Amino acid sequence: MFGTGLGAMVGLLVVALLVVPVSFGVAARADAKARRLSESPAPGANKGRSVAVAEMTGRCDQWRQLATRAWLICGGASLVAVVVVGVLICVG
Repeated sequence: MFGTGLGAMVGLLVVALLVVPVSFGVAARADAKARRLSESPAPGANKGRSVAVAEMTGRCDQWRQLATRAWLICGGASLVAVVVVGVLICVG
């Protein structure tokens, strides 16, 4: 029974260590995309400009939400990895 718990902890650590760089990459890209969208002027002519601005703002908000979720996942996975390492050190 002890070996099974230890194996599960190692498996959890491996998963957490795989999730951290992936979520970090997604968060960094989404942040960059949101920053680029917020700094660039809305495309289009004067006619329908308010629609283009609203669409641009909506896309920017979606990228920001994605970045926030990805940063939270990255932080959570990092915390899980630190806790699992601590438990493995105490147990091992």
